[in-house]
Amino acid sequence: MKLNVLKNTAIAFISLCTVMSCVKDDDYELPNNKKVLPAFAGKVVSFSDVASRTTASIKTYSADEAIEGYVISSDEGGNFYKKIYIQNEDKTQALSVALDKSGIYTEFPIGAKVQLRLKGLTTQLNNAITEVGYKIYKNEKSGRESVGSMAEAIYKTHLYDMGGERKTLASLAKEVTSIDAVKNNANAGQLITLKGVHFPNEVVGKTMYDKNKDLGGATNYKLTDANGKTIDFRTSSYAKFKDEKVPAGTLDITGVLSKFNTSWQFMISNYADIKVVSSATTTSTQTSTQTATVVALDAATATVADYVVGKRVKLHGVITVKSNRTYITFKDGTEIQVYAPREVTLSQAAKDKLLMAGYEIAVTGVFTDYPLKNGTVVKEIVYSKESDIEFIKAPATVPQITTLDAATATVADFDANKDKRVLLKGTLTPEAKNTYIHLSDNTKIQVFIVSSVYKKLSAEAKNKLKTAGQKIEVKGTFDVYNGSKQIKCEDANDLVFKN
Repeated sequence: MKLNVLKNTAIAFISLCTVMSCVKDDDYELPNNKKVLPAFAGKVVSFSDVASRTTASIKTYSADEAIEGYVISSDEGGNFYKKIYIQNEDKTQALSVALDKSGIYTEFPIGAKVQLRLKGLTTQLNNAITEVGYKIYKNEKSGRESVGSMAEAIYKTHLYDMGGERKTLASLAKEVTSIDAVKNNANAGQLITLKGVHFPNEVVGKTMYDKNKDLGGATNYKLTDANGKTIDFRTSSYAKFKDEKVPAGTLDITGVLSKFNTSWQFMISNYADIKVVSSATTTSTQTSTQTATVVALDAATATVADYVVGKRVKLHGVITVKSNRTYITFKDGTEIQVYAPREVTLSQAAKDKLLMAGYEIAVTGVFTDYPLKNGTVVKEIVYSKESDIEFIKAPATVPQITTLDAATATVADFDANKDKRVLLKGTLTPEAKNTYIHLSDNTKIQVFIVSSVYKKLSAEAKNKLKTAGQKIEVKGTFDVYNGSKQIKCEDANDLVFKN
């Protein structure tokens, strides 16, 4: 018995020595966690190569090519849905991939290096970023087309986790302190850490998602940097952290930068991506909108030299209206658009007055440049609540709402009342997911109802809007959008259905 024990011990000792002799301290390596991918005869290309082949039109990718990058978003927290963002190793470009799957993070967690084989997939340049999907999806309501989502059977043959060591969130993110500097199409879709930012005092302590401030299924709060520049911080109604409180103080926040039309947005994957640097916002990091003295400025004597970005003013002047937008014009002809972010709620009376040319007002806000896609910069005064506007004196002759009957009205009546409030009587004609009223000369006027109003309409009202031959009276503003003539309705009470 003892002999057997000694024998076993000797064998174990020899085995241990053998193992130790094969592994030296100076050449020890970690196990290779890289995964073996299916054979690929194609070419791995850069994100730039893919972007150069992508257009606003949806196209099927024909080249046998792939890109490799790192996953920088996660649907674990519920703020992202059926989509992941992939960023290149240099942190200079990103793209999004549409997947018809929830729980994507279980297969492709943040930091995973992945390979995306592009042949046979569809691509589109949308909101400044390359979107990758499968075939084409068409929204039945708006008629808008986008890349379709990949079913599991599809993405399993196109998207692969390459294995290896996962990168950390910190190593993947670009750190910036200037919100204005990051608002660049080249940064769309990338992982960014905004350092030294904070939320406005009035939203601190509120829930991250507020159903009373829902905008397209999410709540937008303003994130502000040390220079007073802002960006929309967006939290979905499906986010698991939607009931967490908006934190106070100076913050470092890591999230994905995205763009919707002309608006920039910032979204986090998890609540833990918000780091409190200081529990209170210090004087040095307070925004100019919180600390600066309000400067009184009269448009009758002001010039372009008085327009300084970031300057907080109380601007006195007289309203002019162009293309359904409100302006105050300086002495030298400089036009300042009077603007509020989408989440600012205005009464119908205030909306009507702001579209009344000749109305004398005083508006308190911050001068802000707004760049258009064509390179033009719109000068704005941005206010944050209705009480920031003082309506001083109505025009001597208050414009009356013109009543028009589509049975007799023509395009000349539309042109004569452009940017004005009208009451249009007519019959509805649904066409390609939109609804129109045809004038007597067959001019089509789209009935456009702002989204915040449309969402609150009853199912009956929505059905009537889709019913051909439905008689209606619509009160709104004649406008032209993307070449389409429309009557813009901003109040549910301005829609009257007739028998």
